[in-house]
Formats: sequence, C-alpha cells, structure tokens
Amino acid sequence: MFDKAIIQKIMDSWITDPIDSNSAALTEETPHRMPISQEDVEFLVETAFLASLKKEEDHPVTFSLVFLNKKRATKAFSDPRRKQLIVTFEHRIPLTVDSLSKIAMAFDPRFTSFVVTPTDETKKRYEIWGAMFFNALPNYFDNIQEGIDGEVFRRPNVFMITSVTPGSLIISKGDTQVGRFVAGKFIKATPSPFYSKAMGNYLFNKIKRDTHSKATDRAYWKVFIHSLDYLLSEISSRSHGGSVLIVPDQRLPLYSDYFNAKYTFRENLMIHELISESVCIDDNSELAAMKRLSYNRKISERLQVLAQLAAVDGALIMSGTFRIMSFGVTLKAPKWKGKVFEGPDGYSGGNTLFEHQLLGTRHNSMIDFIGKCPDSLGFVISQDGPIRGLVRKNMKTMYCWPDCRVSMFI
Repeated sequence: MFDKAIIQKIMDSWITDPIDSNSAALTEETPHRMPISQEDVEFLVETAFLASLKKEEDHPVTFSLVFLNKKRATKAFSDPRRKQLIVTFEHRIPLTVDSLSKIAMAFDPRFTSFVVTPTDETKKRYEIWGAMFFNALPNYFDNIQEGIDGEVFRRPNVFMITSVTPGSLIISKGDTQVGRFVAGKFIKATPSPFYSKAMGNYLFNKIKRDTHSKATDRAYWKVFIHSLDYLLSEISSRSHGGSVLIVPDQRLPLYSDYFNAKYTFRENLMIHELISESVCIDDNSELAAMKRLSYNRKISERLQVLAQLAAVDGALIMSGTFRIMSFGVTLKAPKWKGKVFEGPDGYSGGNTLFEHQLLGTRHNSMIDFIGKCPDSLGFVISQDGPIRGLVRKNMKTMYCWPDCRVSMFI
C-alpha cells in the first residue's frame, strides 16, 4: 500500500536511532533482541494506519503495538533489574484491522502496548499474544523523582508503533521517538527546536522584551520552555488543532491592522508571576520540594485554561509572559512573497525548502502574518499531530520547524 522507500526509511531510522539508556533492555548488544525485517515493518505500519482510521462508538481508535515474541520476552526479562509486566492472552488474537480496532478500546496506549509476532516464518500473518504495561512518561510539572522500588516498568528497546490520531503514527524505540508517519509521509524525529542553536535563540529574543530580563535567568528560561511545550502539547491533545502567536506587548499596536480581535480579556492568568515565584525556591528541603510541586500544579492548570482558548476557531495571541491578548483572532496580513525553509535543529537544517503552499489556510495565514510582523513568532498545531513553529529570519527568509513538540521523546 505504501511506497517501499518510505518503509525502508522508517526501518533505517529505527535501526540507526541511538539506544535509550533509560528504557528496559533488549538492545543491539543483547542476544535476545527481536530481529525485525522490512516485511514486518510494512505489515505493522499498514495495519496500524488502516486501524487508526476506524472509529468505535464514534471515538477514534488509539493503540500501541510492540514487536516481540514470547520466547525472547521471557529470556530478556528474566533479569529482575529489567523485568517487564506482560499479561498473556489465553487465546492469541489475529492482528487484523478489525480485531485491533475492536480490542483497542480496552487498553490505553499511554500505559499499554499489544505485543505482536508473526504466526510463522512466512510472515504472512501476525498475532497479538499479550499486552505489555509500562509507566506513563511524566511531564515537567507532574514529575516526582521518588518512586516505588521495583515498580517502574519502562518501554523496551524494541520496535513500537503508536496510533495517536487518525492516520498519524509514532514510531519509537523505548522512550525515544524515532519519527512520525503522517499522511503517507515519514518525518524523522529531531531534537527539540527550543535549543539555542535552533528556534530557541529567536524565541529568547522575542520574549525578553516582555519578561524584563527574567528570561536571562537560566532557571526561569528552563521553566518557560517547559511551560510553552506543555501549552502546545495540551492544545494538541484536545484534537482540535489551533494557532498560537507570541507577540511582544509593545508591538501589538503596531500589528493591529493585520488581525481582527474577537475575544479579549483585561485580566491576566498570572502565569509569568507563578513561574518567577517558583524559580525563587532555591533550597533542597522537603518543604521546598512541596512548594515547587504546588507551584507546578498551579502553572499547569492555568496553561490548560490557556490551551482551551485555542480550541475556538481563529488564533490565540499572547505576550512573551503568557498574557492573553486575544483569541478567536482572524489574521489578515498580505501574502508573504519570500521563501520558507526548514529551520536548523542545532545539527543541520536551514537550507531545505518547506513546501508551505501545500498546507491549508491556518498555516499560510500564520506565515503571512509573521512575514509582515517580524517580531512575532507562531505555532500551528495540526489535528494530525505535528506542531509547526514559524519565525522570520530576514526580509526574504522564514524558518519553519516541522514539529516543535519535544520530539525526541514520546
């Protein structure tokens, strides 16, 4: 169904991806590692893709598949230091689009993956023999360092494919995201674009005007980046898509001719103030840890409020301190006549043209606005998964980062 070159690209990216030391073993050096072939990858991707397009009781089907046979799993996880919680189905389930879409509703892909293997050496049929459980990955705001000894189950370093939205699949190895399969194309994962050598430097220069030098504080900058990532992820998780513009406070009047504001607030959610107060807690006492958790909870709750505003048709405009300027905004800047390139990721990039003409109105209206309003910075959250970041480099060039989620991790 899909081009063999795409399947090979997925397989090559998975094989060459570095091993995640935090995940359960089954590494390249482990003799119990499950070999995977192009035929395996092709069957898993095509079956997962078709199943992701199904609906059960009007809900999209979401699931995760991990490629591992029972014999190898038993040997690999015999060591108690890397045990894995796997339940075995009494009767194995054929891995088909229909069977997968029927059983998927019973398991949450954040915590569980169906364990699949070929039925025989011909690899014409595959089956589900069990379900593997693992701990959900925490975000910055709910991460508690202390855990229960022996009760931490990590994703193993084997081929895993996860359906998150219709037609969108995540390919991973352990806790590391290898890439994303969207609309018949494979987008290889890159480090987070918020690094200073990528989008981070542009972002820093935009927000420092509003934060009154707070952005130069490394502790503040760290929490700010986690907050922005959390906000974008929350918008994405609502499956509506959306647009977010960061515009410095003093620039908003200058750009007012290029958007129509629909809803505005006078009040402030005080997210910047909460971040500033949280980073002032600098001791390591138990009481200080509890205070940090309290601040983190407040920050995350208010970011969720902010994220919900983006569900309204139109863009959400906010300042560099997360102050709401307007939402439900219609952008109306003149057409951008310059070029758009994929943004550098700290290792490469900056020279490949980004075919923005193939995208819809939401993306192109954002590109037009940023082209006309150079001190702004934008994000477009697509319903199919990617979060694209946009910034103007100069009069003729704009950068687009194809996926701005923390893409090295699920």
